Amino acid sequence: MAQRILLVDDDRLLREVIGDFLSVQGYEVDLAADAKHALAKFEPGKYQLALIDYVMPEMNGLELMNIIMEKDPDIFCLIMTGYPTVDSAYKSMIEGASDYIIKPFQLMELLNILGKYI
Repeated sequence: MAQRILLVDDDRLLREVIGDFLSVQGYEVDLAADAKHALAKFEPGKYQLALIDYVMPEMNGLELMNIIMEKDPDIFCLIMTGYPTVDSAYKSMIEGASDYIIKPFQLMELLNILGKYI
């Protein structure tokens, strides 16, 4: 059975490129443009990992991550951002993110990070 990933990013092109790449690598990937759509798809136990953009409209990635992890404490959450700061990295890790990746990144770098968790 393929590992399932919930990919949440408000950048449509990036979301589709990453989603297609991960699908080719054998993952089942559900895409969401924002937190509202992500929460509509989310069910505890359905995903092994959530790949979440830090900066999104209405609800940021950490807020979404906290809701998801409250519903499913076993899920791994990976925060990605194009606006890296020491503060955002620290907050992400302290609030429970499994890892933090800075955009733009190489797709193989993402694959290596995912391999540590699922």
